[in-house]
Amino acid sequence: MPQAMNRIGDIGVGVCPVKGPYVTVFVTGDSVTDLDGRAAAHIGTIGIATCGHPTIAVTGSPMTQLENGMSHRVGDMGFCAAGGPYVVVTGSPVSESD
Repeated sequence: MPQAMNRIGDIGVGVCPVKGPYVTVFVTGDSVTDLDGRAAAHIGTIGIATCGHPTIAVTGSPMTQLENGMSHRVGDMGFCAAGGPYVVVTGSPVSESD
């Protein structure tokens, strides 16, 4: 089933081992791929979490290659710098098969 792709400004939720539950907002993206007027997120995209730590996207779609790597989608995972995982919960209405 196709998953919605992520962009700068989309969010993930997780639990930081230092500060507990957090929300991360993606702040970097692909320099070429635009989804709904925002840069697409990919493996390696950086976010800023409410726990105070940066986050990094670590899983993505092998089906959708962006200029900077595989696309990061709703349901994919990443980690805050303290090691707490997150799961992506928002994305573009554009899915990887569109």
